[in-house]
Amino acid sequence: MKIHLLFILTALLYWPISAQDTDKNWIETKATITEIHNNIKARGTRSFATVSYLDENGKQQKSRVELLAIPFIGTLKSVNDSVTIYYDKANPALAKSPETSFLQSYGLYLLIGAGILFSLYNFRKKTGGSTD
Repeated sequence: MKIHLLFILTALLYWPISAQDTDKNWIETKATITEIHNNIKARGTRSFATVSYLDENGKQQKSRVELLAIPFIGTLKSVNDSVTIYYDKANPALAKSPETSFLQSYGLYLLIGAGILFSLYNFRKKTGGSTD
């Protein structure tokens, strides 16, 4: 049972959330963060960065991409950090972040849920309730 759970968690770590594929029209490059915008609300946290990068012709481009955000905190990235992005070959001003995995996006919520289940199990065990 533990091996199956470990396999499932490992698969979730690398399972991409986004169904979009980065095909031949998207070029991977390094970009520098020039501004960070955190949108922290009760229902979710999203972080965006304005990034600057060079396209394949050496022309300076600026775009906005989404960053991995921690709920109620925002991103751990800061201005002048380097991030990997993909830009469209046909329209270099159009950029996107690499796809994030399920565990990266929802890992904190899974840990909270597991903690609640573990606490309920121990509470029922101490109060003499049935655990089956």
